[in-house]
Amino acid sequence: MASTPPPTSTSAKTPSRARARKKKKKKKKKKKKKKKKKKKKKKKKKKKKKKKKKKKRPAMAERASSAAALLRRFWGFAKPHKRWLFAGLAAIPLVAGMATLRPLLIKEVVDTAIPADDGASLRQLAIFFLIAVAVEFVAMAGQVYALQRAGHASIYDMRAAIFRHVLCLPARFFDKHPLGSLLSRSTSDVEALGETLSFGVFTILTDVVMIASFLVSMAMLSWQLTLLSLSIAPLLFLLVRAFSKVLRGLQLEVRRAQGVQSGYLTEQLSGVGVVQLYGREDHALHTYDALGSRYLRATKLANIFDSLLYSLMDGISAFCVALLLFFAAPALLDDTSVLTATTGALTLGTLFAFVEYLQRIFVPIREFSSKLATVQRAAASLERIYGLLDTPCERRTAPDEDTLLRGWKGALEVRDLRFSYGWGDAADGQREAPVILRGLDFDVAAGEVIAVVGRTGSGKTSLGRILTRMYDGYRGSVALVLEDGRKLELRDLPPDLVRRHLLMVQQDVFLFDESVGFNVSLGERDLDDDPAAMLEALDTVQAGAFIRDRGGLDSPVGERGANFSAGETQLLAFARVAARSPTMLILDEATASVDSLTEQRVQQAIERLLDGRSVLVIAHRLSTVRHADKIIVLADGEIAEVGNHEALMARDGLYADLYRSGFAEE
Repeated sequence: MASTPPPTSTSAKTPSRARARKKKKKKKKKKKKKKKKKKKKKKKKKKKKKKKKKKKRPAMAERASSAAALLRRFWGFAKPHKRWLFAGLAAIPLVAGMATLRPLLIKEVVDTAIPADDGASLRQLAIFFLIAVAVEFVAMAGQVYALQRAGHASIYDMRAAIFRHVLCLPARFFDKHPLGSLLSRSTSDVEALGETLSFGVFTILTDVVMIASFLVSMAMLSWQLTLLSLSIAPLLFLLVRAFSKVLRGLQLEVRRAQGVQSGYLTEQLSGVGVVQLYGREDHALHTYDALGSRYLRATKLANIFDSLLYSLMDGISAFCVALLLFFAAPALLDDTSVLTATTGALTLGTLFAFVEYLQRIFVPIREFSSKLATVQRAAASLERIYGLLDTPCERRTAPDEDTLLRGWKGALEVRDLRFSYGWGDAADGQREAPVILRGLDFDVAAGEVIAVVGRTGSGKTSLGRILTRMYDGYRGSVALVLEDGRKLELRDLPPDLVRRHLLMVQQDVFLFDESVGFNVSLGERDLDDDPAAMLEALDTVQAGAFIRDRGGLDSPVGERGANFSAGETQLLAFARVAARSPTMLILDEATASVDSLTEQRVQQAIERLLDGRSVLVIAHRLSTVRHADKIIVLADGEIAEVGNHEALMARDGLYADLYRSGFAEE
């Protein structure tokens, strides 16, 4: 017998190769898993970045929140008036109970009193029916009164909150949002909320309780007929759900369009003189019509969907009654019908009660569409209102910060100051915008008068806005130097605290349609209680004489100062400053709009007003800056020259060019 050959070297290597292959496969699998994990991590990072980007919303963003969530936020305004809300809620069981009782009384009349020919029972049931109607009426009237009372009070509080919040918003907010848009939030949007609180949310709750009580009563009479009658209910639910989503979006668009149109109207009325002067009435009307067309389109679509839902509800209600009569009416005549076999004997009174219940149950369901539209309008309004209320306010002075600037005498230290209107907007992020100021370096000593001049667009006014904290987001350093040498960075100080010590007189002065006294004090109690101080301030700026001639502090100013000339208006603006005695004063082309004679009076007033104060004069006219301690000449946001008038004229640079090109005569 031949011996078996020994295993060859190839066969001996086979197991080790197989192991090696397995190891390679495992390594490949591990690599694939690692790659997958890396891809997943990258995807997660991308998703996180997207989420972060999504979180950055512009100010007054129309946030996509559910109506319920928005109304829950509104509860903060309604809560102080909850006793009236609870009074309205307390009426719900009475309204629902009496509404449920009436069909049952009709059933008793048809099934019991009429067949028995019992006149006394008929009269008794009629009295009960009248009592049920009267109680339901009184309860409903009380409910409406209580809810309207709560609604109006809540709306008053919300309007006050909106106005209070708007007053604390930064200046850049008003540059980006039209006045009409803000007005619509405190008028039409808030009114939509009042309507919702009075006729929306709580009446929907009443309807829900009423529908529930109807269903319980119907089920007790015949659960089979109840199921038959309401077999189409799922379709109703789907319709209401689908239409509510569409209506919400349409109502939001209506509110937006209304706000845009209101903003345009406000702007055109404010500048109606310019429109008429240049004959642009037709263009203004055309634009207003175009904006109105947008509003009409949105309203038309909302009305179409609202009417469609209402009509569908009405049709489904009639269909359910027809369905009930089709299957139930024959059972009254045929005791062998399928319906009679499953429900037992069906009486005419029961059928009457069911028809009555169906007609009544579809009334709140049908009206739910209009109430739903009211709630959707309120939700759209709340989105806009809370978009405004969620916009961050300027920081206010804390009690422990009130004395921070007590040791400041007007000294400033500006280093590498850079600024763009696109910087520092937390809501919109770092949007692209031209750089206005580029690396400014200068100092202002206590009591020093510094003039800033330059061509239009060189950044003069922007500098004033930064120093008064009207705009944040600057880069570099602006430090207020205290007497003891300590430096306080401007951006770290509360804006309202800065403005108590640093005031700015602008070229365009706004006067309120109030008395002269109010326009000087602006409602500040200390000044209102001290008329002598206001008259002294008016005398300081050479305005006391003509104010006394016109009736004193109580004389009316007129809308936007209509009763005064441009020069007199400017003097009143100086009187505001004189009455407050700030540490530092900024004059932003404050004499640019007055005539030469008035300017002489203003210049004398300025000299007295500036005595002992640090002053930054932003000016076009040479006479305003001739006697400044130092003149800073800006060009394209950079400091081109620094010196006094004589030195700069001797240098024969940009300042001298401005002078020769008519700077002195502007």
